[in-house]
Amino acid sequence: MDFLIINGKIIQREDANLTYLFFDEPVILSQKIWFGFGGIPLFTENIDFLCRQLNTFNIETPKFLKNTRELFRISKRMLNKNKFFRSGIINIQLFVHLSKINYVITSSSFAEFEFPISKQGLLINFAELQKYQGDKLARFSFYNRTRWKIVEVQLRGSSSQNSIITNEKEMICEGIASNIFMVKDKVLITPSIESGCFEDTIRNPILDVASKLQLKYIEISNIKRERIFEMNEVFLASEEHGIQWVLGIENKRFVHQISAQINDKINDYLKEKIKRD
Repeated sequence: MDFLIINGKIIQREDANLTYLFFDEPVILSQKIWFGFGGIPLFTENIDFLCRQLNTFNIETPKFLKNTRELFRISKRMLNKNKFFRSGIINIQLFVHLSKINYVITSSSFAEFEFPISKQGLLINFAELQKYQGDKLARFSFYNRTRWKIVEVQLRGSSSQNSIITNEKEMICEGIASNIFMVKDKVLITPSIESGCFEDTIRNPILDVASKLQLKYIEISNIKRERIFEMNEVFLASEEHGIQWVLGIENKRFVHQISAQINDKINDYLKEKIKRD
């Protein structure tokens, strides 16, 4: 990445001074947005999600977030200047101070053209660290980031590459920075927001495309951790990491079929969305 955006201006990375952004210990909110197929298909949804996070602090939406069209235009220009013409991630960070909000937009590129799916399945475990079901901020990434980092560190030295995070009632919530989906007998099952799960912007599109695969989907707030061993298939999903299919947990092994079909349909969904927008 040679160019980034600081407060509405495209700047060369070598000329960027970000030190002042961290003065007075700001609250940092961020959204990681997938781009590809010549567009940024879920850009508006991610900006809306940032605004909802600000609203939790009773902060009025700043002008630069209200002007979605201009923010989209300059983000696309940044990608072009970086020569990122395939796919990748845009990261919008808000540095929230008492009297001002600064923002930085960076990007990174992928070699693939399409929304990614992992080539190898993940081995996962259950995290020791839990979250509280009734916490209204639990659906936002900024509130979960420290917990995810701790769980990630605790994976070191183990054979697992990701963890399932449960709430205080031992009910399944999410993976690290990702939503979790389970398949049993043509039914797609995922924790509901009421479980305390994180909400990624790719979550609703996955539920939307499930019906095209003749899958019934249900959202449940009380999926006991033991139920995962009854499932035929499990996968994690996020805009940042794409579709990550799960090979196994403990001695249980899963098939890899629906997740690949979901990925194909998500790519169709994102292509169509760019055309509509």
